[in-house]
Amino acid sequence: MDMDIVPHTETEKESESLSRSEEASDMRNVKEKMLFRIAKSNAHFKHQQLGESDLTEAEKLEIAEEILGKGEKAFLARFWQHLSMEDVVYFSNCEDDYEVNFYIEEIKKNCNTHFCSNVVKNRRFEAMKKLEDEGEYFSEEEMKYRDPYLYEQLIGQYITDEEAQKKIDKSDLRFSTILLKHMDQLDENALYKKEKEKEDCQMEEEDTSDESEEEDIEEDAAVEISEEKKKDLKAEFTRIMKERFLSGEDKQFDYSSVDHNTDYDDLEVLDRDEEEKYFDS
Repeated sequence: MDMDIVPHTETEKESESLSRSEEASDMRNVKEKMLFRIAKSNAHFKHQQLGESDLTEAEKLEIAEEILGKGEKAFLARFWQHLSMEDVVYFSNCEDDYEVNFYIEEIKKNCNTHFCSNVVKNRRFEAMKKLEDEGEYFSEEEMKYRDPYLYEQLIGQYITDEEAQKKIDKSDLRFSTILLKHMDQLDENALYKKEKEKEDCQMEEEDTSDESEEEDIEEDAAVEISEEKKKDLKAEFTRIMKERFLSGEDKQFDYSSVDHNTDYDDLEVLDRDEEEKYFDS
């Protein structure tokens, strides 16, 4: 029996030694990634004289490593705002220290805020794509209803009488339908007037007499632009309305139906390239 125990004990020791070695290696990797991330950030590394050249990433890396060598507290005090959740594990052996634990909790809260912001952003992006696929919410007519003044500035003033006639839906001429459209038009006109008054108030500091002369000229002469320009302005109108939707500024949309709706997290994984391209544009 004794002969059976010895090899088993030696195996356990080897296993423990290997485990400690792997943990040490993992911790070195965490440290290395953390320092490289810090070096690429816009964190404050040291005071520089006027005209002194910017620090290189190698110099930033060296400074960050030097500060870490002085202790976890000094490092966290300087760089905690630039750390991520994956960096927290590096300080796990110091969590009993009040100051270190304070910074770890701040990192977690900071990361959670960014996470929540991204979750909401992604849900709105998914909702927008769904609405686009359905084809109504981001149709020209619906967007015009939500912001008639912006529509008039970018599209409406350039529509000819012939084009306006073509836009009239003559497929449903029931009285109830006509009445509803008339009511919508009244709402649209009221919103247009409100937005125009707001715009006029912002222009009060300009020369009102010159403005009146320009408006008279514009009313007398029909504005004509190329079809290509019309397409560009329509695209610009759509872009503004979509950006407004994503930023939470669409006053006629119930964001609670999206922002707190986990159903949008269960949809197909977002195409990251498409999403990043849209938000960075």
